[in-house]
Amino acid sequence: MWAALLANQLGCMAIPFLGYYLTQDQGLSVAAAGIILTACGIGGVASQWAGGLLVDRFGYRATLVGGMIAAGVALFALGLSQNIYLIGFFAFLAGASGELWRPASAAMVAHFFKQDQLPRAYGMLFWAVNLGYGFSMVLGGVLTRHGFTLIFVINIVTCLLGAVLAWRALPASGRRNGKAEATSGSYGDVLRDRLMVAYLAATFCYAIVFRQAGTTLPLAMKVDGLSSSTFGFIMAINAVIIVIVQPLLLPTIGKLRESTVLITGTVLIGIGFGATAFVSSPAGYTVTVGVWSLGEIAVFCVNQAIVAHLAPEHLRGRYYGLYGMAWAGAMLAAPLLGTRLLEHSASLLWTVCAVLCFIAVAAQMATASRILRRQG
Repeated sequence: MWAALLANQLGCMAIPFLGYYLTQDQGLSVAAAGIILTACGIGGVASQWAGGLLVDRFGYRATLVGGMIAAGVALFALGLSQNIYLIGFFAFLAGASGELWRPASAAMVAHFFKQDQLPRAYGMLFWAVNLGYGFSMVLGGVLTRHGFTLIFVINIVTCLLGAVLAWRALPASGRRNGKAEATSGSYGDVLRDRLMVAYLAATFCYAIVFRQAGTTLPLAMKVDGLSSSTFGFIMAINAVIIVIVQPLLLPTIGKLRESTVLITGTVLIGIGFGATAFVSSPAGYTVTVGVWSLGEIAVFCVNQAIVAHLAPEHLRGRYYGLYGMAWAGAMLAAPLLGTRLLEHSASLLWTVCAVLCFIAVAAQMATASRILRRQG
């Protein structure tokens, strides 16, 4: 799984640079680009919902492999499209297929690892994703100087490579339960879990902020006169910090309460994005990215582990599907909210981001003791 996700993310450039592609190569306005990025986000919401169902019904391998292949096909069509409506449609399909691997990989870890191993296991997968993402940001930033064709080609190839590795390495059936038990529940059962709903609400708040990194942050840098290659190198610093620092922090994170780690990480994300209101140079952006990168490490080592504690085994796919929908919904809301706020001023955008993070912190503090009791 680690190798499959690494391979998949090594070429993950098309969606992160989609804003530049739409405004530079296709000549669209910031508002039009925001609408197409929103279409991609709507696809991401559908992807998480479908992924949760597919995991519970068919297992991890089928969901992972099918999703990665479908993502490659959608990106191929997106790269060939010139009509704005077709671009929007295939951006939706790219979002709808590109995130199917998330609920599958998360449920797989919850299935095969003990509770005290979950932060480390999720941290290792997160590490693989960021190792690949960091490389793709550097390469993508260089390639944008010569157009966007190679970005799409490389992204398609790595999607298919990840699918091949997942198909060869993972067991054909990724669940212990029989089909009758696996299909006995529904998303309604998840929504009746008030603690899970509260956790999702907090997740949605800080996810909107975090999603600005791939949507409005490059547009804000463009307003400040920074090139797409500069954006790529600065975002690569995010991955470098994660690759170097996360293995050093994992032993300490494993000794702390997961709620403490989550709250600390959310505070750092809020500070990092909020401080972006005061910078305009590459050095300034680098510092703020460094701050929220530390928060990202803390959050992503424990957030999925908490879902594992909340979810009954036969509904694990749907719990992770709904959790993924919170993140995908943030991908939908982030460009809509972010581009509108950015049109008024960058300071307003980053101030709102800080406020959303501290709302999430308040919700996390209010539910921490109940989550701990559920964990047992």
